[in-house]
Amino acid sequence: MQNSYLTQLDQIQEQAIQMAYQQPQEGQWTKEHDKNDCIIYSKLNQVGLKMTRTELKLNVDPKKAMDVIFDMTRRSEFDENFLEGKIVEKIDQNNVIYYGAGKSPIVLVDPRDMVALTRRTILKDGTHIVVSKSVQLDSVPNKKNFTRCEIIISAFLIKEITPGTCQVIIIANVDPKGSIPKMLINSGVSMQADAVKKLMEKMRQQTLKE
Repeated sequence: MQNSYLTQLDQIQEQAIQMAYQQPQEGQWTKEHDKNDCIIYSKLNQVGLKMTRTELKLNVDPKKAMDVIFDMTRRSEFDENFLEGKIVEKIDQNNVIYYGAGKSPIVLVDPRDMVALTRRTILKDGTHIVVSKSVQLDSVPNKKNFTRCEIIISAFLIKEITPGTCQVIIIANVDPKGSIPKMLINSGVSMQADAVKKLMEKMRQQTLKE
């Protein structure tokens, strides 16, 4: 089973790198936002929901940033909407299955949870990367009052481009499931910039405590 997990992570990592660095026209990405050093591209995924590629710069230590991002048990330290994170299975130091749960940003919508197969690694060019995808485990059944979302692919890539400054690329392809109208989900993409920058700044502040 562990070999299967590692193969899945190899595939997701390859896809994430391709999506992060392809030219927008090559990947058929549409620019939704470009302001204050934050660019958000989107395109429809296989279920008609918008997946996003967010690019921004951040003054952060890339290793410390990835230590915080990779460890879902620490997510609540910088994400006020996160409720719970725990390790389900530790394959090895850099490949872990996490359970996570968080509040929905939409009023009157059930909170979401997930079971995520997650990897962190450093690429040959020095880029730090964390990738995740959902897995189904009998040992982690659905919880009452939570809707189990599906992470099709999630990735954080951080690379130092000048001393103290990093390029951050975030890939998010998630199906929240449940009964939220696709139109409502898709309409919120262009308004994500402030929320993403706020989240990344809180993450950066957390690394300063390391």
